[in-house]
Amino acid sequence: MENTRSYQELLTELNEMRIQLEEATDTIEAIRSGEIDALVVKANDGLQLFTLKSADHTYRIFIEQMSEGAVTLNEDGYILYCNSQFATLVNTPLEKVTGKSIYKFITEDCQETCAEYIARAWTSNVKGELHILASDDVEVPVLLSLKTLNLDEGLSMSVILTDLTEQKETQKLLEHKNAQLEEAQKIAQHLNANLEVTVKERTHELQINIEEKTRVEEELRHNQERLTRVLETMAEGVGIVDAKGKLIYANPMAQKILGLKQSTILERTYDDPQWENLRIDGTPLPSHEHPMSVMMATRKPLFDQEISVQPPDDERFYISINAAPLLDEHGEVTGGIGTFMDVTQRRKSIQHKDEFISVASHELRTPVTTLQASLQLLSRMKDNPSNVMLPKLIDQANKSLNRVSVLIEDLLNATKMTDGQLHLIKTPTTLSGLLQDCCNHVLTGHTHYLTTSGDMELQANIDADKIEQVITNLVNNAIKYAPNSQEILVNIAREGNFAKISITDKGQGIPPEKLPYLFDRYYRVDSSGKQYSGLGLGLYICAEIVKRHNGDIGADSHLGQGSTFWFTLPLN
Repeated sequence: MENTRSYQELLTELNEMRIQLEEATDTIEAIRSGEIDALVVKANDGLQLFTLKSADHTYRIFIEQMSEGAVTLNEDGYILYCNSQFATLVNTPLEKVTGKSIYKFITEDCQETCAEYIARAWTSNVKGELHILASDDVEVPVLLSLKTLNLDEGLSMSVILTDLTEQKETQKLLEHKNAQLEEAQKIAQHLNANLEVTVKERTHELQINIEEKTRVEEELRHNQERLTRVLETMAEGVGIVDAKGKLIYANPMAQKILGLKQSTILERTYDDPQWENLRIDGTPLPSHEHPMSVMMATRKPLFDQEISVQPPDDERFYISINAAPLLDEHGEVTGGIGTFMDVTQRRKSIQHKDEFISVASHELRTPVTTLQASLQLLSRMKDNPSNVMLPKLIDQANKSLNRVSVLIEDLLNATKMTDGQLHLIKTPTTLSGLLQDCCNHVLTGHTHYLTTSGDMELQANIDADKIEQVITNLVNNAIKYAPNSQEILVNIAREGNFAKISITDKGQGIPPEKLPYLFDRYYRVDSSGKQYSGLGLGLYICAEIVKRHNGDIGADSHLGQGSTFWFTLPLN
């Protein structure tokens, strides 16, 4: 048959089997005589090592109890023995470690280094560091100690592996702290550049002695202290960030503006998501548009870049930022310094001004439009003076003209207040008589009535026209904002060396959050959702007039119970 093997083939196979039998017989004899204590057997899943308990059993127990990993290698780099600590380091069962090549457990970038260590160790003891690779792809830094062992069966190599993970982490932490210290030193050097250059030049040129060096160091320390005091007393917030944008310094004003303590601030970056940065129009500000990000990217200083900040549990505020990069001696950006100031009031003033322009345009346009319409109708009736509509149109035109005059007068008065051009002509005046003169329009309107009480004989040295303007404005406000409160209460009282005049209505009252802003320029009260006419200048003008009299002005109000506006005037 074709598949039948030839005699020669069978003879060859028989000879091979005889050789294998002889090797097996020799191996068994060696095991019996104690000449060997381990076998490396090739299996389907790789080489496996089988060991026999021998005279070195006590030694191996000692090795097993070591805290370091221990490995015995043959001349080809295969692992004849390892302790459980090494198996733990490589995260591999002990039985799957023995018989494997040591290079299986060495990271790729350390293969050549390991080979060099082993080659040198055959002639001398070697120590060195490299990374071993665990089965979960975790790299473990270790210190190798390699030494040859002259055993009965020939040379082998003992390798002791000490885990350096904790030491490396400690070293990294130390390096990080050193880096922070170096960064702080660089910043100090940058801020004290002129002094540093002077110190270096003098040190190089004059080789100053120890006393001179001590003096210069003391001078530098004082200079740094002065710089620190300057930063801590600045009216602007100052923040310094590293190259990654993390805050490494914030002066007291920065802490005050941001409402954070030093320990809390230094845990943040300038674009910390816990604090929502916004554009001026209120839309979210992307991180790359933040002035500090722009400065770091362009390596150029920026000035007066305004953004708004929304803290998690507080009122939104606005800041103006100036930013400049910090560069090392190679021109590389190592961080940045930013100064900023709270411009919330400036921003609100701009907003109020914009609102005022809009309101003023509306307030002026309405009476002007009415006046224009009345004049057009009057023009058509000029040939028919007996028309019954003529008096009404004239009256309407006069009212519109008066309204325009009042608005213009408010604008002029506000300008005078701002420019300091308000001049007072003071004369002794009985306050009750002044009240009666300026409030006749209330009595003739037949919609409200005044109840006056208090010290009717009280006199004060005042500009009667200006104070009459204040009283008229406050009474008109009471009528306008409390239309259903028919009774307006006016009280004159003496409080020490001051006269106090109070105007009380029984209207809806003013929300408490609006009370602090009532006397601000352009502020208009709208407590019920209604829109009232006016430029928001009346109470501001009243406050300025009273202040020029060295008096005080304020308001007390409770929702649903009415409001009391009061002001004081010095008697002398």
